[in-house]
Amino acid sequence: MNILKSVLATSIALATSLHGVTANAQLEEIIVTAQKRAESLQDVPIAVSAFTGESLETLGVSDARDLVAFTPGLAGREQSGSNTNYFLRGVGTNDLHLTAAPAVGQYLDGVTLTSGFQAATALFDTERVEVLKGPQNTLFGLNTTGGTISYYSKRPEIDGGTQGYLNTRVGSESVFKVEGAIGFELGDNAAVRIAGSSNQSDGAFTSVSTGRDHGDRDAQALRAQLLWQATDQTSVLFNAHYAQSDNNGTAWKALGTRDPNNPNLVCSEFNPNVIPDFERDTNCISSPVFPIPGSPFAGQGGVDPSHARWEDIDINFGEEDVETAGLFVNIEHDFSFATLTSITAFDTLEFQNANDLDGLSVGRLQLSQEDDRDTFQQEFRLVSNSDGNYRWILGAYYLDEDANSFTGLRSNVPPLGRFITSPNVQLDHTKENFGVYGQGEYDFNDALTLTLGVRWSDEEIVGDYLPSNPNVVDISPNDPIYAGEINARVSAQNPGTAGFDANGFEILRQVQQVLENTDTGFTAKLDYKFGGDSLVYASFSRGFKGSALDIRAAYAITADPIQGLENSRLDPESLDAWELGYKSSFLDNRVQLDLAIFHYNYENLQQFTTVRGIPSLGNAPESEITGLDANLKFANDSGFFANIGLSILDSEVTDGGPIDNPDFVVGAPLASSPELSFTALASQEFNVGNGVLNITANVSYTDEQASETLTPAVQPVERVFTVDGYTLFNASVTYRFGESERYRLGLFGKNLTDEHFCNGFRASDTANVAAPGAFGQHRSLDCVVSNASVRTYGLSFGLDF
Repeated sequence: MNILKSVLATSIALATSLHGVTANAQLEEIIVTAQKRAESLQDVPIAVSAFTGESLETLGVSDARDLVAFTPGLAGREQSGSNTNYFLRGVGTNDLHLTAAPAVGQYLDGVTLTSGFQAATALFDTERVEVLKGPQNTLFGLNTTGGTISYYSKRPEIDGGTQGYLNTRVGSESVFKVEGAIGFELGDNAAVRIAGSSNQSDGAFTSVSTGRDHGDRDAQALRAQLLWQATDQTSVLFNAHYAQSDNNGTAWKALGTRDPNNPNLVCSEFNPNVIPDFERDTNCISSPVFPIPGSPFAGQGGVDPSHARWEDIDINFGEEDVETAGLFVNIEHDFSFATLTSITAFDTLEFQNANDLDGLSVGRLQLSQEDDRDTFQQEFRLVSNSDGNYRWILGAYYLDEDANSFTGLRSNVPPLGRFITSPNVQLDHTKENFGVYGQGEYDFNDALTLTLGVRWSDEEIVGDYLPSNPNVVDISPNDPIYAGEINARVSAQNPGTAGFDANGFEILRQVQQVLENTDTGFTAKLDYKFGGDSLVYASFSRGFKGSALDIRAAYAITADPIQGLENSRLDPESLDAWELGYKSSFLDNRVQLDLAIFHYNYENLQQFTTVRGIPSLGNAPESEITGLDANLKFANDSGFFANIGLSILDSEVTDGGPIDNPDFVVGAPLASSPELSFTALASQEFNVGNGVLNITANVSYTDEQASETLTPAVQPVERVFTVDGYTLFNASVTYRFGESERYRLGLFGKNLTDEHFCNGFRASDTANVAAPGAFGQHRSLDCVVSNASVRTYGLSFGLDF
């Protein structure tokens, strides 16, 4: 906290000093489309953090996860090597399963990204990124209870001639990133832009058992666009894109919790009442394996997974392959009274992932996932062109998605099969969503504007379940088990016997579940402009998120899978949000201040928890979040720029369920809701020789936060599920030179103080680590880590042409 106090003091001093500045430079105006029409960021009555493509390059943002360090109120939970679930103002989804519906929507060029894997390679050749905070269901499709992250690519330019760029980065952990684009004209009324990116690095974390790096990256992406100005009123944009990513999976550091001499006792070096320290080499073990005949680990003792060196981990395997491709056509026609936009999109996703969930050098708990989905989306939007006192938007949205998903587990301890079997669920599921929306803005006068918006959405999800629990004893414990291997095992063991179909699957376990999600979201805003450059607004919005299919492998061993599915059926959640905001510019637009205070009421908050080692889903009946966002920008004519951002959150469960048997702990903070997050950035430019030298430094602080929303089973070890606070320092030096500053040469460093931190925790039976007589699964605690938790540095070079 001493670092935080110093940072706050420095920032307050900087903010105070702004009032005495008399320079004449102005802050750049950023145009956003948060309300589906081009508007100045400072005129939009929404809390928005916006980044231009140039600023993203300066900050070294290479994928969406990097935005967390520059956006107060935005948090990320890494679910796998290429997938991150985001939280805005404490609203998000912490479920690692493929069918989970995110509460923060992600969009690329106006098209919904139905999976987080599709966003992993979205940030290249970027025009801007907009982070919208608070429910956005009125104008954005699917689930946007917490807000949206919208990525916008640079479009082809008609009459732009031939132009492009090339950027490269090399650095520690074998970082090698190349990004470039070229645009050119096709005649007088068409233009093309082709962009590509390759991002590679070694993982900072090395398995002591296999020598493999984890947290590594090998991702490529390609995008081709054609813009055709068919008539003066009609333009057509064709976009085709492809991306693929391979890595060794998520990195985990683990701690044992049991006494090496008696695994029924808590280890003396493990304290369940404090935030765990993963930079200690203890003698604590995970629980030993029972001597089960046929198990590859029969009779094996407990394992000590701790390593004092931060970069050393104990996991024994992991892999992930992602491939996505798609195309969309955006047609815009300008009528005299309104502009009609049609977006037609097709996307495919293929994904395979195998994770070592226990973080141990021997397999105790392994998760395999597959997803193969095809998505069709169509949106029609009509936006008025009136310059009068009334403006409106009408739209309709349709989504049709067909997917095959798979989740399989391997474990050598009860109740999941002891490595002799692999309980799994294969799920053939479809989603059909239809929504209509409208929003109107009415100016009572030049200063006062009322905005009303509504969206009605009807969604049907149909899932056909195929659980099985085949014998896999002869497969190496370090080999991931995917659907193909599972099907071969099932067919080899059971076809033709009573109760099994021709493929060997149990007929009584072939279950279908249908979910109907119909709801209405709305917003009402009143904003008042005064002084020529100030805006104050008040809003009330309702966001919603429907229920989702459950693909936990536990159904393969559930006595009654039909009843099990019904018992775990999540209720749709809704969020009522009140917000009061203020935006203003001072000193001839050299200083900008954005401020928002808000209060959220949650009903049926969907939460993923781990209860005695078993992943569980549930609804917290009522929760509340109250908070404040603040952002201050400053620029002067000496080339200095500063940005200070602050987020304060107070979240808690207010109704945990039945008094005699609650599902959640009343008063517990919500997962991934740090009470304080803070960022400060300063940039100075100097004229040096025939070029410009830019020096940029950034510091961000994230307070401690709950990794899971507490349940009564976990409450005794609350601190074990608390992620400690951390501070990150980043800096870069860039020299731009040559004609029109077309060349760029730079140095960059991230996490310069080498701050080590966890992204979250996972555990098996941690609720019982303090119970001497309890014996659950393997009882180790896992810390999710990434390359962001180590120091990285390197060189960059770029050129424009």
